[in-house]
Amino acid sequence: MNGTFSEYVIPDLLKWRSEGKRAALLTLFNIEPTGPRPTGSQMAVSDAGDFTGFLSGGCVEGALVEETRAAMDAGENRSIRYGVNSPYFDIELPCGSAIDVYIDVGITDEIVTKIGSAMDARKPMTLSTDMDTGESSVAPFADSDDRLQLMLNGNQFDRLYRPPLRLVIAGKGPVVAASAHVATASGMAVHVITTEDDIAALCRSTGATTSKTVGAVQIDSWTAVATLFHEHELEMSVLNAALKSDAFYIGALGSRNTHSERVGRLITEGHSDENIDRIHGPLGISIGSRNPPEIAISMIAEVFKIYRETFRV
Repeated sequence: MNGTFSEYVIPDLLKWRSEGKRAALLTLFNIEPTGPRPTGSQMAVSDAGDFTGFLSGGCVEGALVEETRAAMDAGENRSIRYGVNSPYFDIELPCGSAIDVYIDVGITDEIVTKIGSAMDARKPMTLSTDMDTGESSVAPFADSDDRLQLMLNGNQFDRLYRPPLRLVIAGKGPVVAASAHVATASGMAVHVITTEDDIAALCRSTGATTSKTVGAVQIDSWTAVATLFHEHELEMSVLNAALKSDAFYIGALGSRNTHSERVGRLITEGHSDENIDRIHGPLGISIGSRNPPEIAISMIAEVFKIYRETFRV
């Protein structure tokens, strides 16, 4: 198998089609009773056998690639089941469940491009698909905080695309570079705010974007913000911007005593107790972190935990 994992498969689908390859979009629309991936999870598959995304724990992806290539050769969309009550008795899911997948070989370039453009603009969008007719349409979506990723109604599903999870890291030193490395490896879009040119270069090498001020980045509902300063007076401009935004997560490095001092400074600057309580300080899940990679792992684990709780994905 020539595959990679990503929560967001649209860029690869667009890339393959721009290269003249045929490419299909696969959507996991039903799970019985539970599975390793949530409904709404997607794969993109090319006629060369490349794929992005996973719909199981790795059990059926190879079979899905071959089934998709057969569907592309036939020019027909299809639904397929693996696991319990599947016609493919030789392909088992070790968890004992069943999954149903819709293979859309006919989704138009126009629709895929609209989804990609909406994600680039960080605007939520829904893809509505009738699995009987193969017809699909897209529409903007106004309020997606607690809606499930996929809604199924008979043979029609409505798949919500939220803007990709983004992490804004502000700070200095090796913990910033370690955090950028771990976050990009975890599939996050990462932007780093730092005045250190060598750290900025290390972060860019991982795929992160960088700037020297917070004004260069948009902080929206799908953005987490983490300040990683040891000189804590330097974090105030970033924290002020984050507290005025809809960021779903705000975290700040430092001890409990440091956080108490931080709270005092923020009160002086006019922030309410309720708003200040949004800050996770000290940031991260407690694992006894002692070095930059461990601090990065604990912080990013906390970001994912809050993200899953907030958006039900």
